[in-house]
Amino acid sequence: MCTYIEYPMEERHRLLLIKHNPWWKGEIPKYPEFKRDLLENILKYAGYKQIIAITGLRRIGKTTLLKQVIRTLEVPKNNICYISFDDIDFQKYEIAEDLINYFLEYSDKNTMRYLFLDEVQKLPNWADLLKTYYDTEDNLKILISGSASLELNQNKETLAGRILTFDMPVLSFSEFVRYYGMEPGFKTKDLFREYDLKFAGNKEKYKELFEDYLWRGAFPELLENSGDREFIKKYIKESVIEKAIIDIARITGENEKIIYELFRLLANSNAQLFEIVNLSQLLKVNRNQVSNYINLLEKSFLINISYNFTKSVAKQVRTNKKQYLAHSSLVMALLDYPVGILNTEAAGYLVESVVANSIENGGFWRSPQKDEVDIVTKDKIPIEVKYQSQITNSDLKSLLKFCNKFGADKGIIVTKNLLERREIDGREILLIPVWVFLLYRNSMVLGDV
Repeated sequence: MCTYIEYPMEERHRLLLIKHNPWWKGEIPKYPEFKRDLLENILKYAGYKQIIAITGLRRIGKTTLLKQVIRTLEVPKNNICYISFDDIDFQKYEIAEDLINYFLEYSDKNTMRYLFLDEVQKLPNWADLLKTYYDTEDNLKILISGSASLELNQNKETLAGRILTFDMPVLSFSEFVRYYGMEPGFKTKDLFREYDLKFAGNKEKYKELFEDYLWRGAFPELLENSGDREFIKKYIKESVIEKAIIDIARITGENEKIIYELFRLLANSNAQLFEIVNLSQLLKVNRNQVSNYINLLEKSFLINISYNFTKSVAKQVRTNKKQYLAHSSLVMALLDYPVGILNTEAAGYLVESVVANSIENGGFWRSPQKDEVDIVTKDKIPIEVKYQSQITNSDLKSLLKFCNKFGADKGIIVTKNLLERREIDGREILLIPVWVFLLYRNSMVLGDV
């Protein structure tokens, strides 16, 4: 069993803990009202004993999510404890143990107690501490959050079977438009009918919001800042990218400068094939090191890797892969893109990355003859991103070749403005504006289109 403190903690630690938990004094803290989609899913698991871990990029809203969970709890206020390990005073194992024991001493052990540990990866040996309380305390639910480095910490294996992990993504386009009071998604499978009834009248507003989303739509703190482009780029570069890479280097002991330069190279080839050998030559490091750094960037939620669509897992590993930065705004910030970039060919890669990142477990297809389809869903639906206003049948060649080779009866072209249905060689080809696709994708299973 846990050994409870037999001496008082330092007064400043007790007072700081009380400051973290104003409800102990009957105060009602103010939290942001805007709720992420993940909140509802987290609440479904609040009744299970397993520790809930929320991971994701820096500045993605993990702390706010924890505090919104706190607001939903209908338990005695002394049975809720929030500790932030952002405070350097708390980043010691013994002090953390004292803080938790202080909470347990004054809580009601006969009813459920809730312990929230924010940025827990900053606490050395955090997994060992959590394992002790999980195994020895009844009526205790633990919820933790951590930046991407939580996933890099090998101590997490200590909690096997005791922890459920939820990855918090960047803001979806659906969440982005919901914040501004717009309809966030489709409620039926009838894409065309529902578009006419609910979306067509506001399509110009949705188009405007989508371009805005490309610039700053990843992070909740930027929702109120729509005009200052320089601030947005500086915020993303310094508060998200640089901090995340510093975390990687600190946790792993790897070279921070090389990781940063690799990330710049990947940003410059966003939504394109990459080769480890070429990257290793450019960085002047061996290919195994580059491969390891790419793995770390992916585990840190800074990039997503897409594999060639094939039944052979071995072939997936051998062939070239595509990579997407977690959101288009990271590319724009890191490469210092001007406003006019969305009127150039580069916009197509930015849009493709947003579409690809919205599809879980998607891949791409590239034949030996260099025919290529941008995205293939796990349901074998091919998707091509053509961020342009006119689509000719020649734009559909690769899509149709995929359909013929793999027996797919439908395909999707994600467009800039066009919404229509075409039938070619017995295949149904849907042309869908990107903003419509993202809202429909959020609401329905893509196979239902």
